[in-house]
Amino acid sequence: MYFLKQFEWIDWTLLAVWIIIFIITIIVELETFNLVSIWFSLGSLVALICGIIFASPLAQIFIFLGTSAVAVAATRPFVKKLTGRSIIRTNADRFVGKVGVVTKEIHPFEIGEVKVNNSFWRAINKDNETINVGALVSVDGIEGIKLIVSKIDNKSNMEIL
Repeated sequence: MYFLKQFEWIDWTLLAVWIIIFIITIIVELETFNLVSIWFSLGSLVALICGIIFASPLAQIFIFLGTSAVAVAATRPFVKKLTGRSIIRTNADRFVGKVGVVTKEIHPFEIGEVKVNNSFWRAINKDNETINVGALVSVDGIEGIKLIVSKIDNKSNMEIL
């Protein structure tokens, strides 16, 4: 009985809450594989240890919240980078690298029109120079619904469709 008397100042109810939170968050983490609750597992574990050692119930709550917040802030950007979504490809990506013909003159900072694969597209010039009607252009990218193009000077080794 003497062994338990030295721990009578500990709030066993709150320690049980930290254990329950720890178990629940670990189970959720194992079920989801999305790193949604691991930070709260760490927070509850630290709060549990602090509760056993020295902390009052209010201090344990603040330790839980603080540890969880720091863990989220410190690791979430890194985790998002590792598990980030890949770029979603659209059907329009097939035009990148293709050659088109200018059908409406493209002036610097203005939108013109090009024909690529028998489709007409709005286009902007990435080189900020005027491209005349009939000139060949290379599709370098897509920005919204506009193709980003550059004028082709040497058309000998480009694929024209």
